[in-house]
Formats: sequence, C-alpha cells, structure tokens
Amino acid sequence: MVGGEDIVIVRPAPRDKFGDPTGAPNTESTSSGWLFAPGASSELHDGQNSVDTDAELYRLGAPGQESILPTDRIRVRGVTYEVVGEPAVWRLGTVVRLRKFAG
Repeated sequence: MVGGEDIVIVRPAPRDKFGDPTGAPNTESTSSGWLFAPGASSELHDGQNSVDTDAELYRLGAPGQESILPTDRIRVRGVTYEVVGEPAVWRLGTVVRLRKFAG
C-alpha cells in the first residue's frame, strides 16, 4: 500500500439502560494506514442552507486491531464524519462509508 493517513476514531460515551449518558467521556483512538476518498456534496433546500457531504475510507489488507462501529465518528484531515452503516470487511481490506451534515 502506498502511504495512508491517520484517522481518529471517536467512540461516544456509554449510555445506561434508559439511553441516558452515564457521564463518562467519549474515547478517542488513532488508527493508521487509511486512504481517504472525498465524495460528493449536495445542498439540501430545507430552509436551513444545509450541506450533506459523503466520503469513504479504505484500508487494504487484514483489518487492524481497532474496530469501527456504526455509532462511532471518524475525524480525518481535521473534519469529523459520522459512520454510515456497518464497515465492510472483505478479503482485500475494509471500506467505511462516511457522512458529514452541516447546517
């Protein structure tokens, strides 16, 4: 693999059985060797001037030690994205779909 960059996996604080925050902080971990592919943006005309931006992360080879969950957020190049669905792990690597919503 050529290069790759670091990402930060932001895992939300745990919640109790009623869905309320437990007061514990979010946890952050760094993962290396990812390829970032910015995607398309679309303006949503909902009276709020919002923008929806998609992106994807790729890593070739066997999955690393970290796990990425659908509830995580990923910070890459200083921008925080939400994970869309389950990361796809297959024989050649891992693909993670991301989305950022502003507005």
